[in-house]
Amino acid sequence: MSAQNGINGWAGTILRVNLTTGSITREDTLPKYKPFVGGMGIGYKIIWDEVPMETEPFSEEAKVVFSVGPLTGSGVPCSGRTTITLLSNWSKGKSILDAHMGGHLAHGIKYAGYDAIVIEGKADKPVYVKIDDDKVTIEDASHVWGKGTFETNKILAGEAGPEFDVASIGPAGEHLLGYSTINTAFGNSGGAGVGGALGAKNMKAIVVRGTGAVKIADPVEHKNLCDYMIRDLVGGNNNHNVPSRPQSWAEYTSTVKNRWQGGPGVVWGAAPSGPIDTGEQPSGDIQVAAYRAVKGVFDYGDIVQKYIVKSGGCASCPVRCYSEYEVDVLADYDLPTKVSNTCVPSGSVPTAFYAKGCMHDFKEEGDSKIVIGLHGAYVMDDLGLWEDYANLGRDFAWCLENGVFEKKLPKEEYDSIPWQLMKDGDPRWLDEIMGRIARKEGEISIIGEGSYFFYKAWGLDDAAKNEWGVNMYDKIGGNNNVTYNGFPKHHSSEDGWQSGLLYNVMYNRDCMVHVLTNFVRSGSPFEEVIKPVLESYFGEGCVDAPKAYTPINENKVKLAKWCFLEKQWADSATLCDWMYPMTLSTSPARKYVGDIELDAKYMTAVTGENWTMDDIFEAMERISAMLRAMTAISFKIHEGETNLRTSHDRVPDWVFDKDPDFKAFEKGTDKMDRDDWEKSLTMFYEAMGYSTETGIPTRETLERLDLADVADRLEEYELI
Repeated sequence: MSAQNGINGWAGTILRVNLTTGSITREDTLPKYKPFVGGMGIGYKIIWDEVPMETEPFSEEAKVVFSVGPLTGSGVPCSGRTTITLLSNWSKGKSILDAHMGGHLAHGIKYAGYDAIVIEGKADKPVYVKIDDDKVTIEDASHVWGKGTFETNKILAGEAGPEFDVASIGPAGEHLLGYSTINTAFGNSGGAGVGGALGAKNMKAIVVRGTGAVKIADPVEHKNLCDYMIRDLVGGNNNHNVPSRPQSWAEYTSTVKNRWQGGPGVVWGAAPSGPIDTGEQPSGDIQVAAYRAVKGVFDYGDIVQKYIVKSGGCASCPVRCYSEYEVDVLADYDLPTKVSNTCVPSGSVPTAFYAKGCMHDFKEEGDSKIVIGLHGAYVMDDLGLWEDYANLGRDFAWCLENGVFEKKLPKEEYDSIPWQLMKDGDPRWLDEIMGRIARKEGEISIIGEGSYFFYKAWGLDDAAKNEWGVNMYDKIGGNNNVTYNGFPKHHSSEDGWQSGLLYNVMYNRDCMVHVLTNFVRSGSPFEEVIKPVLESYFGEGCVDAPKAYTPINENKVKLAKWCFLEKQWADSATLCDWMYPMTLSTSPARKYVGDIELDAKYMTAVTGENWTMDDIFEAMERISAMLRAMTAISFKIHEGETNLRTSHDRVPDWVFDKDPDFKAFEKGTDKMDRDDWEKSLTMFYEAMGYSTETGIPTRETLERLDLADVADRLEEYELI
């Protein structure tokens, strides 16, 4: 383990578990994987070296890599993330992608002495992997196969002991559904098809206890940096840096709906000892950061306060963005009342499964979204069902509204579905319909294979192939697909003009980049705070006000590249991308200027090596180039396409055709201009060292990044 082997930051060991042979082996992390830092970088390197892009995602030869970074487990705030790397089983090209999971699992892995766990092969029966420091075993999971994640996690934790962290797949993963997750007992989930990838290996869960520690080179400096971050920099969830309602110390109150919802009069109404007022949370007071992100209020409004028990969160996190609830209304339906979640599954996806007009109030006006949303979040987590950043809900809602199910489902199947539960606004409808999708019961489950395969199966990717005359990728309204690859935007041009759109098209799933929206949606006034702070980092014209966009320029491209590389850094270090980097500050005394050098300062204090942001970004360029190379190879193999610019990176028409009464760059719209977008791509490729014709890294770039082997393989495939 790290504290024993003399290595600072890294645990020093990669664990390999072969489910076919039952062998457990280990290898050194350093020096081979150090150029890739950790997390995502280690995952990419292992897949590149060991899993050809021809590999089918559900085959025995495919691998799944759980990995953490050098800052995880060190006590750095917001460092409780696990990156899970695999081949996509649901998006176009079957290419490389990652899932990202919070909770406490990452710390367990690191304290057990591992930087990564590589799952190989396929068991001949249901199993789980149990890790108790250096004792690693493959255990029988027959008794939990078929069960939901909550019951599975409870059983396995009960068998192993209270010090073990458990994460398991649900029925969606067991049935090899594309939209599947792995979940902790708290509801932290890693999506992107991880459940199916593990289900294909007959692996139900991972159970981990680590009793070691992470060795820190300079613990005094480390503590000072942690205190400084929480005291002067960190805000609410998404690092939103001004409160949403007036506080006596605050110079500004949020100009938009932001995620700093705590404040005087905002309470945890269902706290066991009585309501707790979150009070004032001034910058400079290290004790109050955890009261800021009352995320439930952001999701549901003030009405939800009566249901909030407390705020929870991941290991090493002072922000606590998970609201925990007691929803007593659900007891009337014999459903679990204790629920917890954050972001999309707790709101828009469950309610999208009800036709308009079907939801109703339960005990008070406006509580339907709370009751339905939170029960839906529980159901999805228990089933291990992923929502692809709400694409599942959007697709289902469109089918409901347009009578698609009546046309496409066999009559016997359609008649067997208890639609009356939906019409009655009954929360048990979600157990029924989501259960059918997760367990692949009937043709309706095709919607859970991912938008790419769903659209193809029902002819919704070509207006000439369906009676509704629609291409789902291009349609305006209720559509968020950011490419034709089957995944939605994640804070794209609507938040970040050309810069946001540029990094959104770089991945093989929703990009999960919160870097830019963290300051654009922070609530700070644009002219007084956001613009001067960001221009001090990236130059004049790098940032646009909402719906007041300007044509592309070099500084916008500079910002886009920084955001792209910061995302790789967060998933390699491994840090929470909702919070990092510290772009803005909560401190009026600092004029709200953050500290975008903080990452390098942490690396220096933890590892004892002199890290600069240039060092970090060079490593992230290396990882990004590998992502593009693997994407290019997989698209050639599986799609016969050799130009990422014209295939993978192609943006749907709705981005350019929305708001028909406006022209691009007119005040009042966030629509984009086609010619300007093509210029943006060219400039971004140049900045990254990619071919402006194909969007694939050049040999010169790859050799500069010590990736000559990557260049050689691209040449073999005639891609450079």
